[in-house]
Amino acid sequence: MSKLTARVVVSIVIGLAIVFAIFTSVQGASSSAKVGAHLVSGALVNLNHDRFTVSELDAYNAQLDAYNDSMKGRGGCESEFHSSPDL
Repeated sequence: MSKLTARVVVSIVIGLAIVFAIFTSVQGASSSAKVGAHLVSGALVNLNHDRFTVSELDAYNAQLDAYNDSMKGRGGCESEFHSSPDL
């Protein structure tokens, strides 16, 4: 085996070892990230999700219902879309 062939073989082996090491580290990082989390991808991912407990969700829905009830009969843009029984 000439020196050139030995250098090429050693370079290929080192390159494959580096690629394998990167691949296994990425696989390990992605598998540990899946535990207790959700997998997201894409450029415009919104990570600011609202997470509620059941009691917080009930309180939020009660406030939302109270707000919607207080807004009834005030007019506005959406009032144009309501059909009147008089017509």
